[in-house]
Amino acid sequence: MKLRGHELAWAAGSLGTGALFNGLALFGLFYMTSALGLSAATAGTLLFAARLYDGVTDPIMGAISDRTRHAAGSRRVYLLPGAILLGLSFALLFNLPRLDGTAMILMVLGALLLYSTSYTIFTVPYLAMPPRLAPGYDDRTRLMSARVAFLIIGVLIGSSGGPLLVEMGGEGARGCSALGIGLGLVAIIAGGIAFFGTRDRDATSPDPAAKRAAPWRQLGSVFAHAPFRLLTLVKLLQLAVLALILACTPYFFRFVLQRETSDITWYLLTFSLSGLLSLPLWRMVIARFGKRNVYLFSILAYAIGVASWWLWVPGEGDVAFYARALFIGVASNGTLVCALALLPDTMEYDRLQSGEDRNGIMSGVFTTVEKVAGALGPLIVGVLLETRGFVSGAAVDAQPESAIVAVHLGISVVPAALCLLTVPLLLAYKLGHAELESAREARLARG
Repeated sequence: MKLRGHELAWAAGSLGTGALFNGLALFGLFYMTSALGLSAATAGTLLFAARLYDGVTDPIMGAISDRTRHAAGSRRVYLLPGAILLGLSFALLFNLPRLDGTAMILMVLGALLLYSTSYTIFTVPYLAMPPRLAPGYDDRTRLMSARVAFLIIGVLIGSSGGPLLVEMGGEGARGCSALGIGLGLVAIIAGGIAFFGTRDRDATSPDPAAKRAAPWRQLGSVFAHAPFRLLTLVKLLQLAVLALILACTPYFFRFVLQRETSDITWYLLTFSLSGLLSLPLWRMVIARFGKRNVYLFSILAYAIGVASWWLWVPGEGDVAFYARALFIGVASNGTLVCALALLPDTMEYDRLQSGEDRNGIMSGVFTTVEKVAGALGPLIVGVLLETRGFVSGAAVDAQPESAIVAVHLGISVVPAALCLLTVPLLLAYKLGHAELESAREARLARG
């Protein structure tokens, strides 16, 4: 089946969030240690602290959207103001003045909290929309495949275009300033498309039962929902892998591979395009073998791909370099498609069993998991570098061997180990097409 116009418009919103997520994951820690002069451990801790804040605000935003009554739609109404705030706050984050001591730390934390709040306002209602936009089991695979396509384009812009913006801006603080402004504009435009393109597609009123339930009681209830709990834990580990790799990438290219910043662009361009081109293949494989089974296969392939970086040796040619980018890109894309296609299924299954519409709460939890995972990467890398003697500063061209080994581990062995931790969780996940149909029939029988 072909994508409908409103589905395409909604999916386009992920272009902006993908660009910002990857731009921050790739350059956030590097920007703070080089342009702002913070220690690696301090920068990683600040990024993680902002995500802990999201653990409170995201479920609250989900509960708010569950209770909203508005002609523009209970979820959709937040997309445009959220997108504008998101773009402006990202630009601000990468255009901070350099201060001294505690003032610098407080300013960075404030900018991170503002960005996190804006991300919450847009993303939580946005992720709660798919069960209404695509009510069928297979329709959601189609819709989420489109979202992944735009997400990959966002990755291209954030992680491949980002280094170009930094290089064009003049490296250092000026380059990061260009990155913030450029990607901020992308987020505003993409969010606007999602808002205007889904007009009259989210006009449903909140469920009265959901309105009576207290938000924190709902939060406890969705965690008691086994398929959703397992999926969120898998997503946490999966995105922590991505964030860890992205946070390590600038250090890995500079100090281990000893390549230019522009080489990051070409590597991630190959990574992203291979993932984009593999989308039709993943859709066919999922239709044949099921979402959960393909998820298991793709995440194991992903682990093998990232672990192969540990085997890198000086003098290795470009063929192996780009072969890794191709393989890891295809495997990574498979994990994304499966994770996103499973989320609306867990939302519907919860609604069929509970009788309440808790999509907002569930998307709030899922968004929190995304952002906590995004901060776990920089935190792990920051602590790893700090304990291994990494030297901060824009003018530092060499690092102690212990720090270089830490970077090498951080982009290969550590993320591969996190991938393997998802396997028992996915094996325990049992919600498939047959289980969802049975739940629908049972709900109809109950009236």
